[in-house]
Amino acid sequence: MKLLKKAVDRFLELVVSLLFLVMVGVTTWQVITRYILHNPSSITEEFVKFSLIWLSLLSAAYVVGKNGHISITLLSSRLVENKRIIVDILIQISFLAFGSIVMMYGGIKTVLMTVDQISPALHLSMGLIYLSLPISGGLFIFYSILNILDLIESKKITSES
Repeated sequence: MKLLKKAVDRFLELVVSLLFLVMVGVTTWQVITRYILHNPSSITEEFVKFSLIWLSLLSAAYVVGKNGHISITLLSSRLVENKRIIVDILIQISFLAFGSIVMMYGGIKTVLMTVDQISPALHLSMGLIYLSLPISGGLFIFYSILNILDLIESKKITSES
């Protein structure tokens, strides 16, 4: 499982990094065409907007995998190790529920509703844009399950010590 997680991490790092670099290049081109050439490109704004959606959702899933999400440690920092692990498991269960119910279920419904809608400038199916929801939701679920397994394993280790 650790090998699979590492491969998914590397893939997400690559995709998010490349997407960010392309967004910077496209935004730079937009500025050049608008202010220097006085003939703004019509597709760059829409491309950056849609890319930002994908970038944000894939990055959020990556952060869940790295346990780097913002959390309120006021309560958990005052708990003993075993209770802290239980709170951390509950947090991961909430990510699991959010990923499966909101992002997967809602995302699939949204993709199906928008698959026939076409974006004005890029002429892409809006279903492709909203596909970022169920894909990121699947990654949330994947990472949350692995994080829960890691927490259970660390609880076993601390209880054996």
